Amino acid sequence: MLKLIVILLFCSASILMAGTYTVKSSAQLYKALQNREKDLIINLEAGEYNLVPFAVTDSTLGNADNPDSMITVTTGLHLVGKNIQLIGQDRRKTIIRTHAGYGIFIEHCPEVLIKNLTITDGTRDQDPNATSAAIVVKHSHTEITGCIIENNQGDFSKTVAGIIGICGREGSDLDIHNNIIRDNSWDGIALYRNAKSGTFINHDKNQGIRDNLIYNGRGAGIGITWNAVAYVQRNVIHHYWKGIGSFGTSQATVSCNLVRDVRGWGIIGSGNSKLNCWYNEVRRVGNVGIAVWDSTVIIHDIFGNVIWQCGTEKQWVAPLVGIWINAPDSIKIYKNLFYDNKQADIAFGYKEPGIDGSDFSYERSTEKFNNTRLYSMWSLSKLNYYSKNLFEKAFYKALLSSTMSDEILNFSQLGFDLLQESRGILSYGDWTWDPDKEPFED
Repeated sequence: MLKLIVILLFCSASILMAGTYTVKSSAQLYKALQNREKDLIINLEAGEYNLVPFAVTDSTLGNADNPDSMITVTTGLHLVGKNIQLIGQDRRKTIIRTHAGYGIFIEHCPEVLIKNLTITDGTRDQDPNATSAAIVVKHSHTEITGCIIENNQGDFSKTVAGIIGICGREGSDLDIHNNIIRDNSWDGIALYRNAKSGTFINHDKNQGIRDNLIYNGRGAGIGITWNAVAYVQRNVIHHYWKGIGSFGTSQATVSCNLVRDVRGWGIIGSGNSKLNCWYNEVRRVGNVGIAVWDSTVIIHDIFGNVIWQCGTEKQWVAPLVGIWINAPDSIKIYKNLFYDNKQADIAFGYKEPGIDGSDFSYERSTEKFNNTRLYSMWSLSKLNYYSKNLFEKAFYKALLSSTMSDEILNFSQLGFDLLQESRGILSYGDWTWDPDKEPFED
């Protein structure tokens, strides 16, 4: 008890010792950041903050084969070596226009909080090795919440890669939640070498990449690569080239996410990465819904997912199937729901293009394992967006009806197994927001 009291007194003293400032212009913001206090709380009033970009050195390369080099990039805010909180008065009215490649560049900070801000108008650094992003984090523990990160486009005609929403770099420990990341010109969230957001098997459900809405962009909605680690849960991604991917030797648990209306793949594991893929919904995907890209991927099972209407576009990166596996049959694929996937629900192997120039395809398909195919849109929508109790009530109501309705026929097709087994994004993971709306907890 005495120890607890001492800790509380210490925390209270730390808060009191922190320099707290309220600012209403970019000049005041810069001045507040120059104060010598190691703990800064800066409250930004509603208004526009037009930053003046300046050159800084990025001492390593974030997404290059050889990271041991340095480049010059631009930043709007450079937060270094302090505990800093940047808190907007209103996320829609407190607008930071960075005009820089590394919009807010965070380095060597023990604790940073970025909250209730709109971060926009980035400018792509023209060095192709730059990891331009609205927020770039290195060697810092950073929480980013309640923000709108939007319209960071820049000129990417020569670099191909545009501007990322949030980029986790070396030594970053990120908690990214309840944000909208939209209309940016590259990945929504990218984690590179030695970055983490949560753990592979997350025992603390309040850490990780969670409860974000990510849409309208190039690249991938969420990319975890090199040796990054992430717990990815309850995110909604749509209208991107690609959905959620693990690459390199990264480790990712991808659970209860909704990935819809993307062009290439929904969720993939590739390289030598480790991937858990549970309780996601993947729908209206251009090519493949869920893929184990390489035989070197370590994945134990794919279960509880809802996978439907994959193969909506011409083949680009993969066959037009629900699940595509380029790995041994030992991967467990079970208790998933499939509906209306163009070529197959589950496909195996890579088949080279024929001499006639036809697209590559898969070697074989199967309908084995303990999975369920749905035969009507009614069944899919009712199952995925009803809790188990509501589902049971609907079933018994149909059972007691005076006529054999379409509802009871659909339930019969699904079987009583579905009353005991959860599938889809609302089955696990404690959603607190409507996945068709915004992830803010007002």
